[in-house]
Amino acid sequence: MGNPVIQTYGQVLPHLHVEAVLSPLQPQTLRLHTWDGRTTATRPTIEHKGFTYIPGPIDSGLVQAVRFPKRSAGFGSPTKLTSSMLDFLSRYANLSADTANLLVASALASWFTDCAQVSPVLYLLGPENETGLILRLLGCLCRRPILLGDVDLTALGTLPGQLGATLLIDQRNLSRSVRGALRASNRRHFFIARGKCRLDVYGAKVFSADPCSVDGAGLQVCVSPAQDPLPELTDADEGEIGDDFQAKLLRFRMVSYSRVRDARLDCREFIPAMRGEIRTLLAPLWNCEELRDAVSQYLLRQSQEAAGARFTDLECVVSEAALFFCHTRADTGEFFVGQLAEKVRALLKGRHEDFNLTDKKVRSALRGLGIRSARVTAGYKILLTDSVREQIHRVAHAYQTLPVQDGIARCRHCPGWKPETA
Repeated sequence: MGNPVIQTYGQVLPHLHVEAVLSPLQPQTLRLHTWDGRTTATRPTIEHKGFTYIPGPIDSGLVQAVRFPKRSAGFGSPTKLTSSMLDFLSRYANLSADTANLLVASALASWFTDCAQVSPVLYLLGPENETGLILRLLGCLCRRPILLGDVDLTALGTLPGQLGATLLIDQRNLSRSVRGALRASNRRHFFIARGKCRLDVYGAKVFSADPCSVDGAGLQVCVSPAQDPLPELTDADEGEIGDDFQAKLLRFRMVSYSRVRDARLDCREFIPAMRGEIRTLLAPLWNCEELRDAVSQYLLRQSQEAAGARFTDLECVVSEAALFFCHTRADTGEFFVGQLAEKVRALLKGRHEDFNLTDKKVRSALRGLGIRSARVTAGYKILLTDSVREQIHRVAHAYQTLPVQDGIARCRHCPGWKPETA
């Protein structure tokens, strides 16, 4: 019997990296390009450790629109490669330094989504002409890019599993179902089921968007209109430049894969909701210190803005108010949802927020934090048992509420508590 046959668009095997590339003689056919740590080779099939690997087909469905590299090529150094990417973006688009840096980091991250927990998602805010041009530029830089003017779930369902394509979408009015599927697909270990089908659209995504259409996880990038004429990106230039970058970036992926996969980054400065995406963006910059620092500082500013916004987030404020009762109701060991709601309203008013907040909304938010209330004659009551106190402290620390930030241990459930401080 022959070896088991595995159809693939790419595999990271022991001591061998396999990637699908376009055949130079048959444009609608893929070959397998390998890197063993020293040399490359391109063949129709690969025999490795008792298995035969063959390239997947590209003759139908959305995979036909994917831009595959034709080869891999030397890139000099990571710094040289990222500098050339920045020069390319700056030549054809009017971008701030922060925006250009983030686009380069996102493009690099798209080549490593298969070893990340979260895929990068960008929303390009600005005039449609400018955002459309940037999508074309990213089509030269991202891994397996697909430029889309519109898309539906049926088309997404034709993407092969584990392809890891980068979706570059120039449509601001996507259907609700498509937006929901794309929003739910940025975590690697979770699949999307639609009827009898399973969608595998995990990978980097960039949307042309307006502020009202932005929802879910992702970073927003503001693009300004160009004041001065910029060089035109012709089809010929796009093809030539794109082929050159795709070859170099493919080799960068092969050479850097294990470093990126095994990267250990300290992301404690960032809010928890951003840490997965931060790691995805910074890990590929392992040998580009200046660019990594610039991107990290830009993302830290966004994290700090988001951190400030959480002080008017309902669940954050509810956890802060509940922590207040933990520390002031040591004698009675209970409080009512109505009392909690009154405290929440006072906190929001002090922060110049005018919420139409009912007791029911506060109880619902409390339940979302894993804290249950019991119905009694006087209303809904929360018993401050040890387990409830621990849960309140846990969520208050997760949200980094203001009382937590002063570092004072007010009870034995607070970190750093010592009996002699009582």
